[in-house]
Amino acid sequence: MLKRTDLTDDGPEPQPEPLADLFGRAKEEARAWAIAEVALYKTIGTEKANSFKVPIILFATALFLGHAALLLLVVTLFVGLAQLMNPALAGLVSVLILAGVAAVLVKIGMAKLKGPVR
Repeated sequence: MLKRTDLTDDGPEPQPEPLADLFGRAKEEARAWAIAEVALYKTIGTEKANSFKVPIILFATALFLGHAALLLLVVTLFVGLAQLMNPALAGLVSVLILAGVAAVLVKIGMAKLKGPVR
């Protein structure tokens, strides 16, 4: 047959933890959680930054080569004009052509801006 057990006869009741200890433990757990979150976001940021290294290097190289190509175009323009006219006049015409192209690009860029320009 089953024996009846009385739950109140197990010995002394456990004493509740002091409130100061509970707050102290909560503070330590919150601090550990915050440190873990910072470490997580630092790791995520590092991984994202590392994934951008190669594309940035490739874009920088492409920008450098594009600039070199533009300089070669300017020199070719000057040499081509220098064969038709005085070299000093060819240089002046080259500068005027390039300044005109730059002015058109600035005007198009300003038109594309949204909102007031300050």
